[in-house]
Amino acid sequence: MPLFLNKSFIISFLSLLLFFGFIVFLGEDASIRVHDNLEANIAWYKSLADQHLLLASSYTPNETVMQAPRIAFGSEWSLIAWLFVWFKPIVAYNINVILMSLVAFFGTYLFTKDTLKLSPKIAPFIALGFALLPFWFSGGLSSAGQPLLFWSFDRILKKHNSVIDWIIFLLFPFYSSLILSGLFMMVLMVGYLGVNFLKKERKIAYGTGVLSLIILTIGYILVDYRLFLDILKIGTPAGFTPHRVEFVQGNTFAESIKAAKNSFLGGQNHFPSFHTYLILPLVFFYLIYGFFKQKKLVTVVFCLVILGIIAIIDGFWNFTGFESLKDKLPILKAIQLDRFYSLYPNLWFGVFVLIIRELPIKIAIILASIQVMIVLFSNQLVGDYIKKTIHGRDYVSYREFYAEDLFSKVKTVLKEDENPNKRVGMVGLHPAVAQYNQIPTIDGYVVLYSLAYKHQIQAIIQPELNQNKFIKNYFEQWGSRCYLFDNEAVIAGDGILKKQKCCTESLDYDFDKLKQLKCGYILSAVEVRHPSEHLKLLSKVEDANWRVWIYKII
Repeated sequence: MPLFLNKSFIISFLSLLLFFGFIVFLGEDASIRVHDNLEANIAWYKSLADQHLLLASSYTPNETVMQAPRIAFGSEWSLIAWLFVWFKPIVAYNINVILMSLVAFFGTYLFTKDTLKLSPKIAPFIALGFALLPFWFSGGLSSAGQPLLFWSFDRILKKHNSVIDWIIFLLFPFYSSLILSGLFMMVLMVGYLGVNFLKKERKIAYGTGVLSLIILTIGYILVDYRLFLDILKIGTPAGFTPHRVEFVQGNTFAESIKAAKNSFLGGQNHFPSFHTYLILPLVFFYLIYGFFKQKKLVTVVFCLVILGIIAIIDGFWNFTGFESLKDKLPILKAIQLDRFYSLYPNLWFGVFVLIIRELPIKIAIILASIQVMIVLFSNQLVGDYIKKTIHGRDYVSYREFYAEDLFSKVKTVLKEDENPNKRVGMVGLHPAVAQYNQIPTIDGYVVLYSLAYKHQIQAIIQPELNQNKFIKNYFEQWGSRCYLFDNEAVIAGDGILKKQKCCTESLDYDFDKLKQLKCGYILSAVEVRHPSEHLKLLSKVEDANWRVWIYKII
């Protein structure tokens, strides 16, 4: 039956279109992930577009985002970056979400139907379940595109390939990330080639398979040329040392075991697979059933072994015993081998397909539909909307998080005040909120900046760090969130909301060092009860969610 006459396909695709309509309907009123998203990446892309920095040299400072180097904000060859140039941020965000889900849907349909030999009546429901996963916005096709890439790779190896397969390999690096998943996908594909070679499979086109991987590698080198030039110290300023050299992970053996167990059972939050409630129990019962029925379980067991190895790598990556090795090989701190977890969604859904393809079609469709429901209602966008509609539990939406109307008032206050230092520091609010609103900050969340700058901020906030062991370790042993931490107003989640009624007695900062960074103001989500002689309250502005006290540094 032709693709467009397949009832299962039509139902699944129309369901996906309804989900897209829901995304567009919510717009800026949607509940959107804060962690590594609203608090960081979206503001990064907007800052590049606002300042026309997309094509700037690698160490051009981003004036809005703590003067961090351009290299910290990704490649100009990324489709996601250009979406923010062409469209307003929320539109760029939603286009990206829809593109990821569309590619995930068609890629999974083709991969499960052609490669894994799943019935065309079941494959669309598996594809829908995969396409509804809340893929990490900044990853592009890093997770969402894996089924499509593996489908093309299988066709190339089996000599069924066409021009479209080579185009997929050519374009894939421009909409995915080498360090998030590209490297690990290639390891998996090389492993697949190796297994076939050891089995002496004669029908495999090893030469064209290797060629496809070479094309993919060259594509990633071109897209991430800044990274590779930096590794070779070409164009890197003399004396520049990244803050990442001070990364310290300190998990004990017991903590690493627990982390590995949680990784295997629950997945990874940046690459969610939602396999815990249906797929995992189904695997357990299938193995028991297969053992007693003497079924061939090699493929499923092999996939589970790979998933187990990934979980162990993920769990033990922060084990204290590996710190000396990371110190000897600094590139390990940049590559982060624990990111093999980026393969989780594709592998867990692959195991799911291997099992249900042996079941009667009606039962398989029911199980696939249940997984669709699990994924749909586990999605933050849907889950938070339902909680709000039924239970009245509100969330901070995209619009409310960035609070453009509120921060236009903040900008008016700053503009009217006569102070040559217009940079701000944030207390109780993510610096990304100010950055999104084109207010330059001295603090922020950045994956790469100079160690010297980290030490400057550390010198400013050291008295506050000394009063709180958690934030002290958090900053000194990691520091990518280079925030003006306060001992009392500790920022978490959305930030300190108006309803939390929090305050701080004082800000024990070195204000002379703040002024050296040309910081003229503190924007605080909490009142500073004893601002000392260094702070003067200029104004307080508020909306339904935030209160912002605007203090001038004097």
